[in-house]
Amino acid sequence: MSDLSVTIEPLPRRSLWQQTRQYIIPVFSLLGFALIWEIVSRSGAVDDTLLPPPSRVFATLYKLAGPGEGGRPDYLVIKHTLNTLGLLIGGYLISAVLCTVIGVLMGINKRVYEWFNPIVAFFMPIPSFTLVFVFILWVGLGAKTVILTVVVGSCFPILYSAAAGVRSGEQKMIWAAQIAGCSRTQVFFKVLLPGAMGYIITGQKLALGRAWRAVIGAEMFASTDFGLGFMLQDASSFLDTESMFAAIITIGITGLIMENVFFHYLERVTVERWGMVSAKHI
Repeated sequence: MSDLSVTIEPLPRRSLWQQTRQYIIPVFSLLGFALIWEIVSRSGAVDDTLLPPPSRVFATLYKLAGPGEGGRPDYLVIKHTLNTLGLLIGGYLISAVLCTVIGVLMGINKRVYEWFNPIVAFFMPIPSFTLVFVFILWVGLGAKTVILTVVVGSCFPILYSAAAGVRSGEQKMIWAAQIAGCSRTQVFFKVLLPGAMGYIITGQKLALGRAWRAVIGAEMFASTDFGLGFMLQDASSFLDTESMFAAIITIGITGLIMENVFFHYLERVTVERWGMVSAKHI
């Protein structure tokens, strides 16, 4: 039996600008947005009680991230963020592992696809936060409801992307591997899976965005102590708009970091390293 091993070339060296531009450009983009926001808020065109300037919002965020004053707990926003991330990671990992396996099976087996596709098509249009109330009836308020909501909210992009990636594999590549004497297992791991990895990672990125929205929404309804969604809901109850925007900014920054750091690295060491994608400039 022939060996279909492939020599993987080392990643090319990148300049300092190429290594840092993915971090520098988003920072300046967000700074420009914050400047416009500051000008609009202080111009008097809107009530700064309803739209506080970012300078006041970040001052509030700084206070919430430090030692508590009065009856406020210490490092409150950090505790909220860590609680949300813990629930997000728990639900997302369950969905990522389980749904990737099911999606791959849908891609390689026509019967599995025929049975699962109608179920996925039925549930996918249903917003995940609408199921929060069902989960509350099943398991009550708290972390279990939030995790279940994250699992449901993030599963569909993973299922469809994994199935589409495997099904998009070129038949001639499979034939070439079979002619070379590869077993079905080798064809899967050396042809189908590398070819589908771009789809799978894209599905995981989309799923993470949906999971992030699901965990915030679920915390607003089901969380009882900590969480960014709980923080947002609690601040709105007291018309504390500065704390509300502080929670929103924390949600946005945390999500931006997760996507641009983790998934960018994952793409670099998989699909880019294997030569499955290339940058295109028009």
